[in-house]
Amino acid sequence: MGYRSDIRIVTSKEGYEKLKEFVKKYLEEHNEDYNLLEECDIKQEGKSQIYFGWNSLKWYENSYDEVDAIMEGLNYLGENEYSYRYSRIGESYDDYEEQYYDGNKEKENYLEYPNLIREFDDEYILSLIKDTQEIKQDNKEEHKEEIDI
Repeated sequence: MGYRSDIRIVTSKEGYEKLKEFVKKYLEEHNEDYNLLEECDIKQEGKSQIYFGWNSLKWYENSYDEVDAIMEGLNYLGENEYSYRYSRIGESYDDYEEQYYDGNKEKENYLEYPNLIREFDDEYILSLIKDTQEIKQDNKEEHKEEIDI
């Protein structure tokens, strides 16, 4: 199955069009047909920004041309003063990567950042504690000797 990540990117509408052009050209040059931009798990267009990304994807740079196309495309955006926000969350709790660029072109400032929420799952832990307590109680009952008086 391999290690998987969740990826989210925010660009301006114009930046997204530039990214699409770059990715298409990059994939053609590398004889790759699979275009991740056409397979987003989430894509939402706002008034001036586009939010898109993928869930549970093998996101290895320098291993998959389709991933390299996106990452090189983001570098291209930065080199040409288009703003972007990139975030990747891996399977491990400490595996988080963020990259961004604020372009100087009008309407390229003030992009939203992908929002990550980490919170405690109290119900899960409490259910485990409860189950453990019930098992301990059951074990105590099994080890009691019955004495007739």
